[in-house]
Parts: sequence; C-alpha cells; structure tokens
Amino acid sequence: MLREEYLEIAASVHIEGARWLRDGAAALLPCCTLFSCKTAFSLSRALTQGENLMDEAVALSGGLLHMGVLTKYTPVIEARMRLAGADLDAGITSRQQAAERVRTVPPGTRADVYEGFIALSRKAAVCAEELSSTLDDMVGAIKEGGVYSAVPLGAYEFLRKICADYAAASVRLAAGEDACLVRRADVYSAYKKCLMHAAAAQGVDNPNASADTLAALAAGGLIPGVPAVLFDLLLRYENLPRALGAEKN
Repeated sequence: MLREEYLEIAASVHIEGARWLRDGAAALLPCCTLFSCKTAFSLSRALTQGENLMDEAVALSGGLLHMGVLTKYTPVIEARMRLAGADLDAGITSRQQAAERVRTVPPGTRADVYEGFIALSRKAAVCAEELSSTLDDMVGAIKEGGVYSAVPLGAYEFLRKICADYAAASVRLAAGEDACLVRRADVYSAYKKCLMHAAAAQGVDNPNASADTLAALAAGGLIPGVPAVLFDLLLRYENLPRALGAEKN
C-alpha cells in the first residue's frame, strides 16, 4: 500500500474511532453511582484517553480528511453532555472542523505524519481494548442484576462492538496495513431499535423515526432520560460505508 493511501486511511479511521471511545465513556460516566467507583475511574480514564487520541488524530489529519464525520448536531449534543456532567473538551471539535477545511498536507511533513499514525495506532489499540474490557465487566454486572443503569443494555453491546472494531483496525494500522471502519447491518439495526425503544419510553411516539430525527430530538433535549451522545453515535455510525455483503438498511 502506498504511503499516501495509508495516511488517508489512518486519518479516516482514527478521526472517527477515537471519538467513539470518548463518546462511549462520556455516555456512561455520568450514570455511575457512588457504589461504582472502580467503574467510574475506568470510564474517566477512557474518556481522557479518548480525548488525547482525538487530539492527536486531529493534529495529524490536516489535508487528509475528504469527508467530515461530525454531524450538524455534534456541537449541541456535546454541550448537553457537559451539562449532564461529562467533562468534554469543546476545543477538540472546533479543531477538527478546522482540520476538515485543510486541503493539503504541509510539504515535507508526510514522513512525520506517517510515523505519528503508526504510534497513534499502537496507543489506540490498547485504549480500545481497555474500554472493551470495562464494558464487558459492566454488561456482566447488569445481566447478573448487581448493577442498574439508565443506559439500555443494547447500547452497552453496541459500544463494546465498535470498540472491538476500532481496536482491530488500529492493530492493522500499527503494522502499516490497510484498515477501515464500516457499518455492520445487524449491529446498526439492533442499536437503532434499542434507542427507539428508549426514546419511546421518554414519550417519543414515532416508530419510523430516522437516525437523523432521533439525533435532532436528543439535541433539542426531547429525550432527556438517555445520554444524548448515544444518538449522535447512531447517526455517525449510519453514515459509515456498509460492510461488503451487508443488506441494505
């Protein structure tokens, strides 16, 4: 694979994948109670790691992003998450928006950017595996009845799967190989159904609502009992290219 191709692939994977990690931790952290100190510490660490990865990905990606991954609801939803108690860095999204407007990689920097993505991929693989392990523990505790959560179990399952996908992609990128993040039809369908049921429980009576509609309602504060960022995740996941052989959704 040509180095130029690798750089564009790595940028597209990390600009989305690192945000997955940060958003997943941000969705779950405010739901932790005083009896979940160990889990809260793990999620707080994952949130910090996710933002660090996001920051590095943005810094490396100028001139490499040909399609933005942010939605029109992302800034508002991030603001809602901060009100809910998630300590998110508002500056990262602004820097990402600026990076998406850059059209060329600065001359003479491609070698450094390449090495930067190799190092970032190694770190991302470890961080994604750590969050996956935390999610496994949380899912197990919920299923055993030892923990109650305001976040639907299906959302935990979704976050665990996308963390695994990001970890696998990062391992390949760390080895200088091709990788990608794709929308899996079954994962998307199950997650959307989960969030639609959660929205219905909050009074949203629209069984045919699109991911865009659900994200708009969450951004407007009309689904208050569910972390708003989960709906932005749904819409961003919908915007990924479909996996080969996947049925049309």
